[in-house]
Amino acid sequence: MAGGKHAHFVPCMVCLAEDSQLVKAVRTYEGVEDDQYHCVRGHDFGMDWRRGPADEPQWPPDPAMIAELGPPIER
Repeated sequence: MAGGKHAHFVPCMVCLAEDSQLVKAVRTYEGVEDDQYHCVRGHDFGMDWRRGPADEPQWPPDPAMIAELGPPIER
């Protein structure tokens, strides 16, 4: 239940940190406090949800993020 129903898809944290790009990642494992993800470019990473599940969908990114970083990559 870590990220909940709104965290099945998220932006890839590796692509954001390394390339400032919005790349779609899918949850591969849902844990109690953290989830594991795999992005369409091949990165694997974890997200900590100890503060609680997401209260709104994490993908697609909001318009402000798209305006700042460019169009999202979904494939």
